[in-house]
Amino acid sequence: MTMRWIAALLVAAALGACSTPQRQALFVVLPNPDGSAGSVTVDSGSSSVVLDKAYAASEVRGGTAAPVALDAAQVQQVFGPTIAARPILPAHFRLYFISDSDVLTPASQIQYRDVFADIKRRPVYQVTVIGHTDTLGDKTYNQQLSLSRAKAIRERLVKDGLTGQSISVAGRGELDLAVKTGDQVSEPRNRRVEITVQ
Repeated sequence: MTMRWIAALLVAAALGACSTPQRQALFVVLPNPDGSAGSVTVDSGSSSVVLDKAYAASEVRGGTAAPVALDAAQVQQVFGPTIAARPILPAHFRLYFISDSDVLTPASQIQYRDVFADIKRRPVYQVTVIGHTDTLGDKTYNQQLSLSRAKAIRERLVKDGLTGQSISVAGRGELDLAVKTGDQVSEPRNRRVEITVQ
């Protein structure tokens, strides 16, 4: 009696599997590093599902989109190798300088460690350092100073063990002010380097 019951369950499961359309697609919203999530609409033509929070998921079966419940562990199980293969997203940093110098402010000296740590966690990296100044002083001098600031950061990164060939520098002088000011204005937020790591 028990064997017949097990056999009946197996046949019923097999018949049920045959009548259910196979999954054609699975969509999952992954969280951003800060935990927030974007939004996507899955539209199969006959139905649509809005996914607007972390780990919200939808599958398409038989041409119809429907929501499905997945948690972080299930997403990792299904997409683990794909998630692991994602490139690290670019990062942007801004470091500030003491007036009329290529010396970082004390706060930026500390933040420099975050820049270096971000670069070191990447198996391959490309770093762009662009120097800027405020409008105090002569435009030609400010152009040279902005390049000197970018080079100072590059030299420090190389001294700390990074590959110099992967770090490009440029100086923009007072052309791209973070805070718009008139001429001959001392503005600490304009005395900076913009660093992009990818």
